[in-house]
Amino acid sequence: MTAVSLTVACPVCDGRDYEPRFRPTGAGTELGVDAQSFRPSADRFGEASGLVVRCRNCGHQFVEQPPPPDGVRDAYADAIDEVSLREEAGQVETARRALTRIETSVAPGLVCDLGCWTGSFLVAARERGWRTAGVEPSHWAASRAGDRGLGVRQGELHDHGLDAGSCRLVVMTDVLEHLTDPGDAVDEARALLEPDGLLWITVPDAGSLLARALGRRWWSVLPMHLQYFTGASMERLLTRHGFRVVWAGTHAKVFTARYYAERLGGYHPALERLAVGAVTKTGLAARLVAPDFHDRLAVLARRAAHVGPAGGSNVH
Repeated sequence: MTAVSLTVACPVCDGRDYEPRFRPTGAGTELGVDAQSFRPSADRFGEASGLVVRCRNCGHQFVEQPPPPDGVRDAYADAIDEVSLREEAGQVETARRALTRIETSVAPGLVCDLGCWTGSFLVAARERGWRTAGVEPSHWAASRAGDRGLGVRQGELHDHGLDAGSCRLVVMTDVLEHLTDPGDAVDEARALLEPDGLLWITVPDAGSLLARALGRRWWSVLPMHLQYFTGASMERLLTRHGFRVVWAGTHAKVFTARYYAERLGGYHPALERLAVGAVTKTGLAARLVAPDFHDRLAVLARRAAHVGPAGGSNVH
């Protein structure tokens, strides 16, 4: 592919030498920004919000020209997703599995979930003795999390209202891929953490075999996704912003079989009809399942004493 030089720096390494990775199968930057496309269960597969480029220096991929920040902010604030309420049990179970991993390295304390949606992770954490806090840009989702008494505020990631150094654990599940400046969010997490505190992150894994095989038709290529991390680019970002990766791996999501069947509509409505019909007829629609496609990266990182250089990576 032809190299291109941009005025915008790579959000991971500050490099300015790129190659086009792929163009969206949809209308590109003409897609616009709307709350419907920014809900968690959106399924406009392949419709990136613009040209996705790959940094020649570090390999990180991201949208060359993201949508206007004000439009994105408004879309997230207005986002509503009733499907997520139906899938609550699976989301809580996903969080329980994450906490089983996390608690091998830390005892319960105060956890803050940055971008907590309706609070599923915090529900699971409270069950296990954690004190909870969070922030969520969606008015609808923050209201539902607030009704549960989880200590959730509505606002941007910086609007949590917590003191610096007050958290034992900060969580960002499926958050960093939505941001124009993921490093800023990691800095916020570091400021919140106690010395030796932990950060739990999950993102779609653009370096996975499935993502590379499907290219622009991968189901994590969506209008709301602005960053496409690999294990290597994630570790580089975290190291640069003062973290040391202690574990990285895949982390499957738990949903009903019906949910996974419905997602096939992102490829073709007929596929969704066939799949939903099949799980309904077999009585499996409500069963919780967690197929591991090995395309979802989870990282547990410890707050380092000092901010490090944007060096190499041992995570792939």
